[in-house]
Amino acid sequence: MQRIKSGLTALAVGIVLLAALDWAAAAATGQSLVLGKWNQAGQTTTIKNVGNGPALDIRAKGPALEVHNTKRIKNLNADKLDGKDAADLAASKQKVYVYGATSRVGGFTQNLPAQPAGSYLVAYSAQFVGAAGSTANPNTVTCHITVSSVSGTTATTKAVLAEAQVASVESPPAVSGVGTLGLAAGDQVALVCTMSRPNQQWSTSALQPIQVTFLHTDGATATSAPLGRSANR
Repeated sequence: MQRIKSGLTALAVGIVLLAALDWAAAAATGQSLVLGKWNQAGQTTTIKNVGNGPALDIRAKGPALEVHNTKRIKNLNADKLDGKDAADLAASKQKVYVYGATSRVGGFTQNLPAQPAGSYLVAYSAQFVGAAGSTANPNTVTCHITVSSVSGTTATTKAVLAEAQVASVESPPAVSGVGTLGLAAGDQVALVCTMSRPNQQWSTSALQPIQVTFLHTDGATATSAPLGRSANR
């Protein structure tokens, strides 16, 4: 019986020691990192390689690294974002504005949201349902992009580009244009469409709204380069 008690005592002590060792295996500040265990520290852990090559090489079947907060990590560069290369992210420089209208009469003018200074490729498309003319009296629709500098309440037109024109007889007039422009800070861009039949009523369809697209081709300040003009359509 005494041997059994001694054995049980030794086993209990062993279990306590193992638990203590397992707890100690969760390395704390000042201790070595323990692989496969929880490690924690009250100070920053720094890994520095004074030789060649990376300071840390992480290899895993799953994610190589997990971060459990949303704070920004300074100077962390990535070759890809969600599997996409930087060239694939060019679409982030594109902005598309869509407008609809119901039972509108005559032309259409829409100021576009302010854009940062730089160079742009701008394109627009518009279809005016119900604005078709007749053989005897066609409805001529003309659209273009205007760029104006604004001082106080006064806007001075700097340029007109991407002008397109269509003379509609029976089908709804559809107009589109594309051009390049350079914008300075504070410039105002607008899409302007006029009709030869100013009292003509029209609407847009859900499938073909009025759409204007800006593609920021660089981040440079606007220059005095001439603006492009599209061919009439």
